[in-house]
Amino acid sequence: MTSLYTNRVAFSLVLIFTALSPNAALEVIGSGYGRTGTDTLREALNELGYKTYHMKEIVEGRLGSDAMLWHAQMENDCSDVEALRDMFEKGGWTAAVDLPASLCYERLMKAYPKAKVIHTERKSAEQWWNSASNSIMIVGTIFPYNIFYNRIPFFRTHKAMSDAMWSRVLGGKNVTVDDDDFPQAYKAEFLAAYEANNARVRKVVPRKRLLIQDHSKGWTDLCTFLNKEVPDIPYPHVNTLNDFYKFANNVAMKVAFGVTFAFAVFVLAVKKLMSLLTNNNKIKES
Repeated sequence: MTSLYTNRVAFSLVLIFTALSPNAALEVIGSGYGRTGTDTLREALNELGYKTYHMKEIVEGRLGSDAMLWHAQMENDCSDVEALRDMFEKGGWTAAVDLPASLCYERLMKAYPKAKVIHTERKSAEQWWNSASNSIMIVGTIFPYNIFYNRIPFFRTHKAMSDAMWSRVLGGKNVTVDDDDFPQAYKAEFLAAYEANNARVRKVVPRKRLLIQDHSKGWTDLCTFLNKEVPDIPYPHVNTLNDFYKFANNVAMKVAFGVTFAFAVFVLAVKKLMSLLTNNNKIKES
């Protein structure tokens, strides 16, 4: 009995250390575009014990190296799988959802053959378009992000990634998010790309590895698919358009505060330097 108990404790510790390992492998791959409930999925997966990668992580963490890597992946058909594995595993990520990761789901499926794929989608392509074209597609053109994108290194990198990301969605067409006619001029192509992605996921992902997650059904299907116990809390429903803009505003305020603080430190340093130079000149003159 003691031996059995000891073995169970040892096994539990192995699971804990595996979960905490910075080299943990992806177990869940999201294949849905942004604004299809990917942030709700992120919240749900985190509640189930996963560490979930999402566009929010790139923006909140100012992960410039990640943005540079995704920029390259968008332009080379996600072919540098080892670079992606390195990024995910060093970060300890066990799930990846939302753009840009979802644009590489086929490559990631092969890199992580045991990972399961969860697809999110809206009730219609028009519903997705109405949400995406009023949020993630245009945020870079709205004050103060239109200034950030041209002045702050991380956001310049993020813009380059975004340009490449939307170009990939459109089948390689070269678009930039600050074009006057973006995204409205490409509405038909975006709708077609969205529908094509939904269809391709169903075609290429083996049925046993795929869940089309309907958030309105709550925890049941998700937990059954992942072999997890249903949490004793309500299923999350987050990132409405209002939530999205609150998040964007919070990020903008933090960035603005950081820039203001850095400028204030710079001014004080200059004043201190000028004071020292003045005192030295006075000493020399005396």
